[in-house]
Amino acid sequence: MRYFLSLVLFYSFLQAQNIIDTRYSDINQWIAQTLQKLDIFLSDSNESIKQHFTIRTSIDTILETKQDGQFKFNIKADLEFPRTQKKLHIFIQDYKRSDTIDETSGKNIQDSIDNTSFLFGLQYITFANLRYKAGIRFNKITPDPFIAVGWEHTLYFHKHWLYFGDELRYFLDRKIDNKAFANYQYKLSPIDLFSFENSYRYRQEPDNEHQVVHALKIYHSLGEQSLLTPHTEVYCFASKTSSYRLGYFYLGFDYSDTFYRKWIFYQISPAVLWRYENNFAPSYRIMFRVGVTFEQN
Repeated sequence: MRYFLSLVLFYSFLQAQNIIDTRYSDINQWIAQTLQKLDIFLSDSNESIKQHFTIRTSIDTILETKQDGQFKFNIKADLEFPRTQKKLHIFIQDYKRSDTIDETSGKNIQDSIDNTSFLFGLQYITFANLRYKAGIRFNKITPDPFIAVGWEHTLYFHKHWLYFGDELRYFLDRKIDNKAFANYQYKLSPIDLFSFENSYRYRQEPDNEHQVVHALKIYHSLGEQSLLTPHTEVYCFASKTSSYRLGYFYLGFDYSDTFYRKWIFYQISPAVLWRYENNFAPSYRIMFRVGVTFEQN
């Protein structure tokens, strides 16, 4: 009887695995075919070209002492139209109101999805690495058209480099949203990378917000898909009603890996925070992320 049950469980596992693989393959194929048809329609060309796309989506579960439990929905997609124009992409991504750990979230998954704004539009990348974008920001049913221009550049030195850039967005409703960044990175070993990451963001609406984030990280590779990242982060902010002040100090690490094939992934991020709102008393936080990647390269 024991061997029979083992055989049944093993057979059920194989069947479930086959169903997951088949559904994933069907969705991937549907995305590729849909993009191909749209590309052919826009370009009026039946030229045989391989379609490339990447769609990455995930759900975060966030637990922290002195805070309510939160969920957060994430999505980012880069969809190419190679026939229409070699550098033309459709982009879809969640719009982050903050570049800190405290992004838009909700008390349950549906609440998180409802609270998330999305950017949808076209992106054109020039040979000079300039990015021009035009699209619409959706928040539930309220559209907010925008245009954007961005650039990035890397200065290489021996074993280290400086990666910096800026993206300026102008929304019809929420006006200016600008983010500049500068990251210094040093290769400590074949599997270790030190990174000093800095960003500044200005949002004109709703309250003339200024956000500054400084982070020290070490990216430690544990294999082809596994990554361990200890890091510390400092967040400062200012607005129309308050001058610059320290928002929080963060100390923790991220561990990410795939647990099925190469397209279902997870991340675990435990940390200690000292927040302004808690008079800098320590709070303890853990974030669980699970997601799936659809891609064709």
